[in-house]
Amino acid sequence: MGADLFDRGYLLIANQKDALALRAQAADGNDEPCHNRSCQAIYMDLGATRWEARPNSIGQAWFYRSYEQRGISMDRLLLWEAVPVSPPSAIFAQLPKELFHKYQYFNIPAGTDYSDASHPVRILKSIAQAADFVAFKLDIDNYAAENSILSSLSSDAAAAALVDEFFLEYHVNFQPMVQLGWAGTVDENKKLADAFKLFHSLRKLGWRAHSWV
Repeated sequence: MGADLFDRGYLLIANQKDALALRAQAADGNDEPCHNRSCQAIYMDLGATRWEARPNSIGQAWFYRSYEQRGISMDRLLLWEAVPVSPPSAIFAQLPKELFHKYQYFNIPAGTDYSDASHPVRILKSIAQAADFVAFKLDIDNYAAENSILSSLSSDAAAAALVDEFFLEYHVNFQPMVQLGWAGTVDENKKLADAFKLFHSLRKLGWRAHSWV
């Protein structure tokens, strides 16, 4: 772990042993914990940018490789990015060819209307089962949209039960971060203490919840 602002060495993310323990808990003694298919590891990323990191950023590859190093191989990756990528082929330019069959990239804003079937939380509920391992990242630099999606995810008991690991860049009014890039993205009414309260509540849901920058 170094002094770099974007160093992620402090994060204690799930490993294969953790994922298997979660699967056994969800299976509750059932020899076939997932219905009509093998259990999967699913990664959902709202605010996905690119496969490899841009300067002062962390790309999708960091998540994929970090889980691989810990014995969890993602079976599906579903990613949303609001900023248009031009040309569209650039989305896949750095992606390893052996991952194409796992990869779904939506170059549109993540929806916040829960009545819409394309809402990310509704998609999660349609593809994931309780014994799957689900990692969910929410970082779209729009606090109103983030709060809306998080509310939909955490208040829907069926959806919340599917999430195992969660990463959130919670844009509170914390001056050191405002000075380092959060200017114009923060909820002026939320302070650092609110962030501590939020992550405590998310962990009480059973999520391995991490603050993300």
